[in-house]
Amino acid sequence: MELRGKVALVTGAGSGIGKAAAVRLAQEGASVGVLSRTEEEIRATVQEIEGAGGQAIALLADISNADQMRQAVERLVGKYGRLDIVFANAGINGVWAPIDQLQPEEWDETIAINLRGTYLTIHYSVPHLKQAGGGAIVITSSINGTRTFTSAGATAYSCTRRHRSRWPRCWPSNSQSIESA
Repeated sequence: MELRGKVALVTGAGSGIGKAAAVRLAQEGASVGVLSRTEEEIRATVQEIEGAGGQAIALLADISNADQMRQAVERLVGKYGRLDIVFANAGINGVWAPIDQLQPEEWDETIAINLRGTYLTIHYSVPHLKQAGGGAIVITSSINGTRTFTSAGATAYSCTRRHRSRWPRCWPSNSQSIESA
């Protein structure tokens, strides 16, 4: 894969799958927006990318906060002039508890980060993908979102991951200039 001249946004890029994706996209030549709400982790990811000769910018934001996400996407596009790839990866496990013990605020936090955060990531990115003539959006799901599960107490997490796995199938046909994976 050759990504020279392309710009990618990776949420949850401070650790795990997000960090691995950010590093790989940079290895393939993309300039990468490394986004997370954990400053130390994204700074380390940026240093790793830059240490290997890649280009990256640290974007500190809570994906469930509209103002922070709008500003993060604007900073990325302001620095590199475009956006071509979005990897909506950030999410939390939340509290795993039986539904009658899961508190409403615990449910709300999982929904806010895993669903609203994915929505905001895409919402603020799509205009820039369209301006670039198209692009790609990748949304991380989970086995708990794509299969029948028996993980006791995983209701909020599994519901949000299921929604994320179905999201691209809900897009209208007028979004065809943007690929989803």
